[in-house]
Amino acid sequence: MKKIDRFVIKSFIGPLVLTFFIATFVLLLQFLWRYMDDLVGKGLKIVDIMEFLWYACWTFVPMSLPLAVLLSSLMVFGNLGEHYELVAMKAAGLPLRRAMRPAIFLSLVICGIAFYFANNAVPKAYMLHRQKYHELKTTRPAVNVQEGVYYYDIPDYVIRVGKRRDDGRYLEDVQIYDHSERKGNRAVTMSNRGSMFTMENGRYLVFNLYDGYSYGEDLSSGQSMGSSRSSAENPFTRIKFDTQTLIMNLGRYDSPDRDDNLYVRHQKSLGLKDLGAQIDTLRTRTDERVRDLLGSIDNRNYYLHSLIGQDSAVLARFNEQVAQKDFKPEYVASYSLKEIEDAALIASSMADDMGYYKSDIKYHQERLNSYRVEEHKKFSLSVGCLILFFIGAPLGALIRKGGMGMPVVVSVLMFIIYYMISVIGEKAAIEGTLTCTLGSWLATFVFLPFGLFLTLQATVDSSLLDADTWRRMFVKKENRG
Repeated sequence: MKKIDRFVIKSFIGPLVLTFFIATFVLLLQFLWRYMDDLVGKGLKIVDIMEFLWYACWTFVPMSLPLAVLLSSLMVFGNLGEHYELVAMKAAGLPLRRAMRPAIFLSLVICGIAFYFANNAVPKAYMLHRQKYHELKTTRPAVNVQEGVYYYDIPDYVIRVGKRRDDGRYLEDVQIYDHSERKGNRAVTMSNRGSMFTMENGRYLVFNLYDGYSYGEDLSSGQSMGSSRSSAENPFTRIKFDTQTLIMNLGRYDSPDRDDNLYVRHQKSLGLKDLGAQIDTLRTRTDERVRDLLGSIDNRNYYLHSLIGQDSAVLARFNEQVAQKDFKPEYVASYSLKEIEDAALIASSMADDMGYYKSDIKYHQERLNSYRVEEHKKFSLSVGCLILFFIGAPLGALIRKGGMGMPVVVSVLMFIIYYMISVIGEKAAIEGTLTCTLGSWLATFVFLPFGLFLTLQATVDSSLLDADTWRRMFVKKENRG
């Protein structure tokens, strides 16, 4: 390996590692902000939260690497241009493309690493991450009832406390809504005073209530008589109490052992081989739904023909009149009222079926598209590392500014544009507006010509992005004016 190659690789690796961890940290902060409500105030162990974030960090690798390559290449070649080292290389007979060669080779290696992570590490990490999230979501909730706020974190109960002092030992204006029967607000307990504490290491939440009322509907009388009495007819009960104790079993909300098969069929939890098998399965299901739709149409049309006749023109006019609810006298005279009513019911049922089949087929098609998009993303994100290198390296050589100032601003702006185009293309592909191939590779198709253009401009020493050139041009225009 020549000295110039070692010099460029050594200059490139340091910023690459630094920017990779910075990009991962920024993505982690954005992720943490989304899940803040699920992690804070539940009494979770720090070890569980760190494990949850650790799995999430692995899923960020395919997204962090393109940003790291873009930022590091822009910094490195910006530094080389700012310190006139690129000028020295060109004076020694080494063009820019020769200086970029070792960095291109390193970018290709990074592409391979990104693909390996996307196809092997990320699916496993995503599955473990979702399983851990499910475990944290179903963990016994910590009791953190605030004054004057309805507390919903205990399933089947809603609690409101007017005033709370001494860590729950003294409560005022307590309201407890019991939804355990799954029949709405039919059991409410209100008291003027009370206290709250936990037992058996938080397994039970105990309320000691004083001077209050319990309101509810007596459903037992209607059920014992075997009647289908409405809620308005159920007797209303009100019980006054001086002292009442309510015990809530929080232990029954603890999560069971993690199911290793949970989320295993999600598109982000599958590698290329499993994605291909799942895509074939979903395509078969979608085709079956389409065949069911066509079969339903044929059956209904056959029945309509048997009612109205085999004349297609008569059938078409009849369907139009059914839709408009405007029957002509001659048709009423030709067919019995029973036949017309039957045909109208069949036509109305067919319209309802068409709506159901349409939404069902759309759901299956969008699900199929999401798996196909995920299959393409494993390649597009990897190739994106190389594409963004051909954006960052020539851009740095043209701007001739290194460090963490201008390169960070430019690279973040370029990556945001790249990410937005990627998201727009993927959503359009899932919805069926674009093909899955075009939607998944849309950002690559947009940035590839731009990268080639910048590389060409940097190779010929263009002053396209030179601030002094633009400043002189504006000065000349002002002097002419």
